[in-house]
Amino acid sequence: MGDASTNTPQAGAKPVGGLRQRIFNVVGWVAFALLAPPALAMLGLPQAQDLIAGRLGGWGSPVALVLYFYGLLFLRVFFGSDQRYTPVLLGYAVSFVYFSNSLDIGFMAWLRELTSRAPFLSYPVMSFIAGVAVVFLSNAMSGWKKARWPLDLFMLVVLPAAGLVCAGVFLPGLLGF
Repeated sequence: MGDASTNTPQAGAKPVGGLRQRIFNVVGWVAFALLAPPALAMLGLPQAQDLIAGRLGGWGSPVALVLYFYGLLFLRVFFGSDQRYTPVLLGYAVSFVYFSNSLDIGFMAWLRELTSRAPFLSYPVMSFIAGVAVVFLSNAMSGWKKARWPLDLFMLVVLPAAGLVCAGVFLPGLLGF
């Protein structure tokens, strides 16, 4: 038997992260794997994306893969664990804006055109990376039980936007874009 001073579990205590949570964590990793083909295509390696699109047609487009990503991630978050939902929903919204800037999502073409006018926002790869980072961060923050919405807003909206602007200003020269 453990005591509070050693932080060891007591006999008969339920382990953290039961079978349900482990199963849905795998679902979450499968969701992130769906983002690999569009990411590779943006980096000049379109073979995986072409294979998926060739086999599935429109159902395998980058936009469809992002929608599947959100669907699976929704299952992971809402059925796989007990978390705060504010950062998750905020992360979904913000990452969708970034994905809209990096992928050709029909009804969001106005945003892509608008951001392409600003030189520091006209790099789709950086927007895609920012979208993935926001989702990772929002999932991590959903487990922070004592955090409140102002911290969520700062960490998921202000900080990534500032990072994206700074990356758009400083990285293109360094990376040769």
